[in-house]
Amino acid sequence: MQTDITDRDLCRVRLRFLDLLKSFFQDVPDADRLSRWRGIFAALDKEQVNLDLDSKTRELNEILAHKSLKQIKNEHYQLFVDPYSQDLLPLTATYYIDGKSFGPSLVTLRDILKQGKLIRESGISEPEDSLAVMLDVMIRLIQEQQGGADTEHLQRQLLQQFLVPTVKNLQERINTITAAEFYQKCIAFLGSYLNLEQGLFEERYL
Repeated sequence: MQTDITDRDLCRVRLRFLDLLKSFFQDVPDADRLSRWRGIFAALDKEQVNLDLDSKTRELNEILAHKSLKQIKNEHYQLFVDPYSQDLLPLTATYYIDGKSFGPSLVTLRDILKQGKLIRESGISEPEDSLAVMLDVMIRLIQEQQGGADTEHLQRQLLQQFLVPTVKNLQERINTITAAEFYQKCIAFLGSYLNLEQGLFEERYL
């Protein structure tokens, strides 16, 4: 069994990664965020986590070094905003799990939020099953865990039933879009990180 100190350290690391991952999808990138990404991935590229995540980190670091803010913003708009884009990609879990937005699995997700006593903040217009919101929910559940709440079962459910299948299907879709060079790398990095999260829960529940 891990010590309390190790658990706290692990939570802090997870929170840093999840906050970074959420920043890719929460809104339009700006100069400050691009600078932050470049600094983080330049530092991460010097670390060793595991072979797959290290490879994805290296690829993102390389593409961040030569992509301009304008190029990344244009890609973001084409993929996630422009309703007339042939490459428009939904970022909601029910679209990939149920085959339609606001599908029946949204009931299960809302139950996770209810059990975690999480309430949507005013001003947030994105649906509960959007990728950025689900990553934020995972962050909140880990923070509740740090405060002594038993949220591991909710984290595991959110990860396995929603985040993993959503990202898997999203990755398959985005890999068919040649103009999505930057966000292909972002989603590949996200998928690799979620594999680590799955491994964490598998170890705990053996």
